[in-house]
Amino acid sequence: MKRHKCIFIVIALLFLSCSRTNKLFDEAVSLDNQKKYHEAIVVWNKLIQNDPTYLPAYINRGADKFALKQYSEAIKDYCYVIRQDSTYIMAWLNRGNANLELNNYQSAIDDFNAAERIKQEVYGCAQVIFYDKIDPKDVALEEICLQRGIAYWYVDSINKAYSDLNYCIDQKYEVVCSYFWRAYVYWKAGKEKEAYNDFMTVILQGRADDDYVIQAQQNLKLLDKHSILLK
Repeated sequence: MKRHKCIFIVIALLFLSCSRTNKLFDEAVSLDNQKKYHEAIVVWNKLIQNDPTYLPAYINRGADKFALKQYSEAIKDYCYVIRQDSTYIMAWLNRGNANLELNNYQSAIDDFNAAERIKQEVYGCAQVIFYDKIDPKDVALEEICLQRGIAYWYVDSINKAYSDLNYCIDQKYEVVCSYFWRAYVYWKAGKEKEAYNDFMTVILQGRADDDYVIQAQQNLKLLDKHSILLK
């Protein structure tokens, strides 16, 4: 089970180029909130025609394409943003997530590593930034680590995956998802008891209708069955 997502910019910046840009931005975000992604893309296109330099429009159009599973098209938008502003961390993260969906695991890891490195270079440290103070171009370190940890799992870099996911758990970030993927890390490493405990945590912490909870319940049955066969 993959857990990839792209982040939208949902706050209208104060100093937009003109009132038309502001109006189009609000209209597109409203459509995004209603999950009307095709319609939102039409509005983002208009905004970009009106102001081709407004990079948040490319970020959000890419996120809409991602939601529609148009991953290669989303990557084109993020590549454009990165060419215009290589410090746009959100573009690196979102491109990494699109690469992850396309099973381009090493490319995804490279994007996530770039996002972390830029946080270090631009902000002087890679520590957590509170969301109410975060730069619109930036993302929290935990988000990078979570996505990179998943990518590391796919390429069998177990120790690196564990390190990233353990960091997210320590920070209490996306607890259900982080425990879910750490359970898979333990399972792949042959540590079935630890995997069992993490899947149990997913069940206890998550909602009954959550996909992670449903999958964790199924995995516990498999682990129980395997344990019985070994006895």
